[in-house]
Amino acid sequence: MPTYFIPADAHEGCTWVPQQQRLYFTTTKKKDPHRVGICYLDFSAYDLARDARWGERLDESVTSLQAREWLHDANMANSMCLSEDGNGLLVCEQGDMDRPARLTRLALDTRERSVLFDGYRGKPLNSLNKVIRSQQGHLIVSDPDYGFRQHFRPPPVLEPSLYVLPRDGEPFAFDCGLEMPHGLALSPDERTLFVTDTSNDGAHDDGVTLKRRRAVYLFDFDPSTGKITNDPRYAFAVDKGVPDGCLTDGDVFLVGGGDGIYVSDLIGNYRGKIKLDRTAVNLAVVHKHLFVTADEGVYIILDWRQQLS
Repeated sequence: MPTYFIPADAHEGCTWVPQQQRLYFTTTKKKDPHRVGICYLDFSAYDLARDARWGERLDESVTSLQAREWLHDANMANSMCLSEDGNGLLVCEQGDMDRPARLTRLALDTRERSVLFDGYRGKPLNSLNKVIRSQQGHLIVSDPDYGFRQHFRPPPVLEPSLYVLPRDGEPFAFDCGLEMPHGLALSPDERTLFVTDTSNDGAHDDGVTLKRRRAVYLFDFDPSTGKITNDPRYAFAVDKGVPDGCLTDGDVFLVGGGDGIYVSDLIGNYRGKIKLDRTAVNLAVVHKHLFVTADEGVYIILDWRQQLS
């Protein structure tokens, strides 16, 4: 099966909205170091059915699709996921020197913003990065301090942590012991939480002492309460770059790295890699096909399991 590449300013997010047949993503800061927007690619012209064969309807013409701007200024947004009702985007806004880091819901039809989480115990968040939603409706958010390290956020007040917004109840923090908790994914039974540590990203030039990790770790997760427990269990490290956006698909875990997509089983045993000629930043699986944002564009890897080396 072929791999297509659509040129676009496509950094993070990578969220598929089935009813619209659109892939949403956040932009890089290359065009404007002080602004990140949200754009999308519209696949509705391909009449993509909601079954495993829709990829067969794609051809080389898909590479000429043009990304469309959906939101011009998204408060330095990073990643996002679909809301439970499917009608909104849950967006990790990193914030800037004047605006706070926060998790918001943006309505797909009106772009109306609702703030879901913007501080913990009266203290401001660092720069929210990834958010995932469990089947029970718990939200898990990673909060590294990239904004400070990259000079667009004030010095942090809180340590980099994971936060859970339970379906019912107040948000709570989990000190995961990682210096830059970043990518998040739940196993299909939601008893294992995958978290990437991306402290070895080359962006730390301010003299902060780091252990320079670029690996994937596993934690226990209680799907009923949203509680995260135990010390980090090391799974594997990437060969190049850092492990960024990640997800699980059936019996495997996938994470983007500097030279492609790394794949392991659900207990962290490395299986192989789908090699790419660009950094794989974030991922979304649609049926058996894989979307990958790579800063300069979006890969569509059809029937991705057939391309695993």
